[in-house]
Amino acid sequence: MLSEAWVWHGGNDLRLEPWTVPDPGPGQVLLAVRAAGICSTDLHVLDGGVAFVKPPHVMGHEGAGEVIALGEGAPAALLGSRVAVDTVIGCGHCRFCLSGRKHLCPSVQEIGQTIPGMWARHCVLPVDNLVSIGQTVSFAAATQMETLHCVLGGVDKLQLLVGERALVLGCGITGILFASLLKLNGASRVVLTGTRQHRLEMARRFGADRVINVSEEDLVTTLAGERFDVVVETTGRRESILQAGRLAEAGGRVLLFGIPAGGRAEIDVMDAIWREVRYLPTGNAPQVWPRLAELVTSRQVDLEPLVDCHLPFERLDEAVRLARTGHDRCVKVVVETPLHPG
Repeated sequence: MLSEAWVWHGGNDLRLEPWTVPDPGPGQVLLAVRAAGICSTDLHVLDGGVAFVKPPHVMGHEGAGEVIALGEGAPAALLGSRVAVDTVIGCGHCRFCLSGRKHLCPSVQEIGQTIPGMWARHCVLPVDNLVSIGQTVSFAAATQMETLHCVLGGVDKLQLLVGERALVLGCGITGILFASLLKLNGASRVVLTGTRQHRLEMARRFGADRVINVSEEDLVTTLAGERFDVVVETTGRRESILQAGRLAEAGGRVLLFGIPAGGRAEIDVMDAIWREVRYLPTGNAPQVWPRLAELVTSRQVDLEPLVDCHLPFERLDEAVRLARTGHDRCVKVVVETPLHPG
């Protein structure tokens, strides 16, 4: 069928163009995309920082929508379903896929990165990548289940003990969600840092016990020697990654989530060895989706307040600019489109 998509042609060249969408094949569905997020990873792609994503390409790995057509073998009950999307597609047969780690599959594909994504009115998706959102979660909020799945996977890696103290560096949407899940999982104290006051206040609402505006206060001076059992680094800034290890308690853990420019950063290896500070990288975690869906649909984690800037699909290029520059007024930018007949 003929649809429309925003096609990336390199640099900041995004164009709304006619887009041919194939009929869904066996085990697939046709999704009418109702909302799509603008992620920092998308901005890295536009800046040329993700080498394996090549133009021309349809991006968009944060999305949600309605199932409007079924391929052969797709369950009839899916028709009309409201769903979020697990973007990772594995081969289904290798040792990683069979152990629930399809993101490590040698043949892995990711919707919006290695294959066309959801900056489009329609897309074809495997049945296995659909996650029901019921009737109570908005499509805009459901786009952030993809973000939340990474955060939940990271919290799992930390193996948090009840009563431990946590520091979150960065107050973007991932930092706020880390604060929320760390508190939900038993942290006695969560401190979060950032530079945007409205985001810091949002972090308080989501569970942070203390917020520190590091554009106004020196972090080390303000902490006055306090160290933490777990430190979560979400900014990707090289100096922050180096500082994260030094702010961890002896025997503590540092979760590396933010990606630095160029992909490389320095850590203090001597300090890590001497004080037994462990560094844990984290990213995709497809095994958590069933638990995540319950967290969101039960409102144990309410994603609605975080999606605070909404634009129509036709203005996605403007949404991208807002995601780059609107940090003083937006936590998360999404584009939305009404259901178009298939």
